[in-house]
Amino acid sequence: MVDSIELQRLAKLVDMNRSRLDEINQQIERIEAVQLEHDDTRRALKALSDGKSGHIPLGAGVMIPIPKQVTTIVDLGTGIFGERTVENAEDLVTKRLEDLSELRTQFEAEASLLRKRIEELATNFEEAAKNYSSNDNESEPTKTKVEEKPQRRRRKSMGGELTLDD
Repeated sequence: MVDSIELQRLAKLVDMNRSRLDEINQQIERIEAVQLEHDDTRRALKALSDGKSGHIPLGAGVMIPIPKQVTTIVDLGTGIFGERTVENAEDLVTKRLEDLSELRTQFEAEASLLRKRIEELATNFEEAAKNYSSNDNESEPTKTKVEEKPQRRRRKSMGGELTLDD
Protein backbone atom coordinates (compact mmCIF):
# COMPACT_ATOMS: atom_id res chain seq x y z
CA MET A 1 0.00 0.00 0.00
CA VAL A 2 1.27 3.40 -0.93
CA ASP A 3 0.79 6.34 1.35
CA SER A 4 0.88 10.04 0.66
CA ILE A 5 4.42 10.36 2.02
CA GLU A 6 5.67 7.89 -0.58
CA LEU A 7 3.84 9.80 -3.32
CA GLN A 8 5.45 13.04 -2.18
CA ARG A 9 8.85 11.39 -2.15
CA LEU A 10 8.41 10.10 -5.71
CA ALA A 11 7.20 13.51 -6.89
CA LYS A 12 10.20 15.18 -5.26
CA LEU A 13 12.57 12.70 -6.93
CA VAL A 14 11.02 13.38 -10.34
CA ASP A 15 11.32 17.12 -9.76
CA MET A 16 14.94 16.90 -8.60
CA ASN A 17 15.91 14.78 -11.60
CA ARG A 18 14.18 17.16 -13.99
CA SER A 19 16.03 20.14 -12.54
CA ARG A 20 19.32 18.22 -12.83
CA LEU A 21 18.46 17.43 -16.47
CA ASP A 22 17.85 21.13 -17.11
CA GLU A 23 21.25 21.95 -15.60
CA ILE A 24 22.94 19.37 -17.82
CA ASN A 25 21.18 20.71 -20.92
CA GLN A 26 22.37 24.22 -20.05
CA GLN A 27 25.93 22.91 -19.69
CA ILE A 28 25.65 21.24 -23.10
CA GLU A 29 24.50 24.54 -24.63
CA ARG A 30 27.48 26.35 -23.09
CA ILE A 31 29.85 23.70 -24.38
CA GLU A 32 28.35 24.04 -27.87
CA ALA A 33 28.96 27.81 -27.80
CA VAL A 34 32.58 27.31 -26.72
CA GLN A 35 33.02 24.64 -29.40
CA LEU A 36 31.79 27.06 -32.08
CA GLU A 37 34.22 29.71 -30.88
CA HIS A 38 37.11 27.22 -30.87
CA ASP A 39 36.16 25.95 -34.32
CA ASP A 40 36.14 29.50 -35.74
CA THR A 41 39.55 30.13 -34.16
CA ARG A 42 40.92 26.86 -35.50
CA ARG A 43 39.77 27.70 -39.04
CA ALA A 44 41.33 31.17 -38.82
CA LEU A 45 44.61 29.73 -37.56
CA LYS A 46 44.53 27.10 -40.31
CA ALA A 47 44.11 29.84 -42.91
CA LEU A 48 47.04 31.77 -41.42
CA SER A 49 49.28 28.68 -41.35
CA ASP A 50 48.42 28.06 -45.02
CA GLY A 51 49.95 31.48 -45.79
CA LYS A 52 46.73 33.40 -46.41
CA SER A 53 46.68 37.03 -45.45
CA GLY A 54 44.01 38.77 -43.47
CA HIS A 55 43.16 41.52 -41.07
CA ILE A 56 42.57 41.62 -37.35
CA PRO A 57 39.58 43.70 -36.20
CA LEU A 58 40.37 46.14 -33.40
CA GLY A 59 36.85 47.49 -33.06
CA ALA A 60 34.90 50.53 -34.29
CA GLY A 61 35.45 49.34 -37.86
CA VAL A 62 39.26 49.48 -37.62
CA MET A 63 41.40 46.54 -38.78
CA ILE A 64 45.11 45.98 -39.08
CA PRO A 65 46.81 43.65 -41.56
CA ILE A 66 48.36 40.43 -40.35
CA PRO A 67 52.12 40.33 -40.98
CA LYS A 68 53.67 37.37 -42.82
CA GLN A 69 55.68 36.12 -39.86
CA VAL A 70 53.23 36.18 -36.98
CA THR A 71 53.11 34.49 -33.60
CA THR A 72 50.10 34.15 -31.35
CA ILE A 73 49.56 34.69 -27.67
CA VAL A 74 47.67 31.73 -26.21
CA ASP A 75 46.06 31.24 -22.81
CA LEU A 76 47.83 28.13 -21.55
CA GLY A 77 45.54 27.85 -18.54
CA THR A 78 44.74 29.64 -15.30
CA GLY A 79 45.52 33.02 -16.82
CA ILE A 80 49.03 32.12 -17.96
CA PHE A 81 49.70 33.26 -21.52
CA GLY A 82 52.48 32.12 -23.82
CA GLU A 83 53.70 32.99 -27.28
CA ARG A 84 53.21 30.21 -29.82
CA THR A 85 53.56 29.79 -33.54
CA VAL A 86 50.37 29.74 -35.58
CA GLU A 87 50.73 26.00 -36.21
CA ASN A 88 51.31 25.29 -32.52
CA ALA A 89 48.29 27.43 -31.57
CA GLU A 90 46.18 25.57 -34.13
CA ASP A 91 47.21 22.23 -32.60
CA LEU A 92 46.39 23.53 -29.12
CA VAL A 93 42.94 24.74 -30.19
CA THR A 94 42.27 21.43 -31.99
CA LYS A 95 43.17 19.51 -28.81
CA ARG A 96 40.84 21.72 -26.76
CA LEU A 97 38.09 21.16 -29.30
CA GLU A 98 38.53 17.39 -28.95
CA ASP A 99 38.39 17.69 -25.15
CA LEU A 100 35.19 19.74 -25.42
CA SER A 101 33.64 17.12 -27.71
CA GLU A 102 34.50 14.40 -25.21
CA LEU A 103 33.00 16.43 -22.36
CA ARG A 104 29.85 17.09 -24.39
CA THR A 105 29.51 13.35 -25.09
CA GLN A 106 29.76 12.63 -21.37
CA PHE A 107 27.06 15.20 -20.57
CA GLU A 108 24.81 13.82 -23.30
CA ALA A 109 25.21 10.29 -21.93
CA GLU A 110 24.37 11.52 -18.43
CA ALA A 111 21.34 13.38 -19.80
CA SER A 112 20.16 10.22 -21.54
CA LEU A 113 20.42 8.22 -18.30
CA LEU A 114 18.54 10.95 -16.43
CA ARG A 115 15.73 10.95 -19.02
CA LYS A 116 15.33 7.19 -18.55
CA ARG A 117 15.36 7.59 -14.77
CA ILE A 118 12.74 10.35 -14.95
CA GLU A 119 10.51 8.17 -17.12
CA GLU A 120 10.82 5.28 -14.64
CA LEU A 121 10.07 7.53 -11.66
CA ALA A 122 7.12 9.15 -13.44
CA THR A 123 5.70 5.72 -14.28
CA ASN A 124 6.15 4.58 -10.67
CA PHE A 125 4.50 7.77 -9.44
CA GLU A 126 1.50 7.31 -11.75
CA GLU A 127 1.05 3.69 -10.67
CA ALA A 128 1.37 4.62 -7.01
CA ALA A 129 -1.12 7.45 -7.44
CA LYS A 130 -3.63 5.06 -9.06
CA ASN A 131 -3.17 2.56 -6.23
CA TYR A 132 -3.52 5.32 -3.66
CA SER A 133 -6.73 6.67 -5.19
CA SER A 134 -8.23 3.19 -5.66
CA ASN A 135 -7.45 2.36 -2.01
CA ASP A 136 -9.23 5.54 -0.97
CA ASN A 137 -12.31 4.60 -3.00
CA GLU A 138 -12.46 1.09 -1.55
CA SER A 139 -12.18 2.11 2.07
CA GLU A 140 -15.28 3.21 3.90
CA PRO A 141 -15.69 6.90 4.15
CA THR A 142 -14.99 7.93 7.67
CA LYS A 143 -16.95 10.59 9.33
CA THR A 144 -14.87 13.55 10.18
CA LYS A 145 -15.77 15.41 13.24
CA VAL A 146 -15.96 19.08 12.86
CA GLU A 147 -14.05 20.53 15.66
CA GLU A 148 -16.13 23.02 17.47
CA LYS A 149 -14.48 25.88 19.16
CA PRO A 150 -15.20 25.85 22.85
CA GLN A 151 -17.42 28.74 23.65
CA ARG A 152 -15.84 31.25 25.86
CA ARG A 153 -17.67 32.03 28.97
CA ARG A 154 -18.52 35.59 29.44
CA ARG A 155 -17.10 37.01 32.51
CA LYS A 156 -19.00 39.52 34.40
CA SER A 157 -17.59 41.86 36.84
CA MET A 158 -18.86 41.82 40.34
CA GLY A 159 -21.57 44.24 39.56
CA GLY A 160 -22.87 42.26 36.60
CA GLU A 161 -21.43 44.73 34.11
CA LEU A 162 -19.70 43.62 30.89
CA THR A 163 -15.93 43.73 30.77
CA LEU A 164 -13.47 44.31 27.91
CA ASP A 165 -13.17 40.56 27.45
CA ASP A 166 -16.81 40.33 26.38
